Amino acid sequence: MKPSVLLLNRFTLTFAAIGLVALAWNLYVAANDDGHLSGRVVAADGAPVAGATVVLSRKTVTAVERVADTVTDSAGRFAFEHHGQYAVVLGARKSGIGSAPRRTVRLWFRDQNRDLAEPLVLSP
Repeated sequence: MKPSVLLLNRFTLTFAAIGLVALAWNLYVAANDDGHLSGRVVAADGAPVAGATVVLSRKTVTAVERVADTVTDSAGRFAFEHHGQYAVVLGARKSGIGSAPRRTVRLWFRDQNRDLAEPLVLSP
C-alpha cells in the first residue's frame, strides 16, 4: 500500500479529528478556568440593588453548603473568583427589599468562567 493511502483512510482521519477536538476542548478549558462567576441583582422593578448579599453555595447529596458570599456594588453587580466548583447555587437578599429564589448554575467544567445573562431578582 502507498503511504498516502494509509494517511488518508477513514480510520486515520477519524482518530485525527477526535484528537483535534480533544485538543481544542483542552485549550478552551485552559483559557476559561479562572473561576470567575459574575452577575447582577435587581429589584422586582428591574432597578439595580446595591448592598445586597449574594451567597454562593454548593449542593451536596443531603444539603446546600455555603462556600462564599459577597455584596453587590452600586450597579448591583457581584463577582466570585476561584470558587472551585462544578455547579453552584446562588441566592441573594437585602433587608427591606426581599430575597431571590435559589438558582442552580451548572458549569461544563470546574472553575468555569461564567457571566450570568439573567439577573437575580429580589422580591418581598
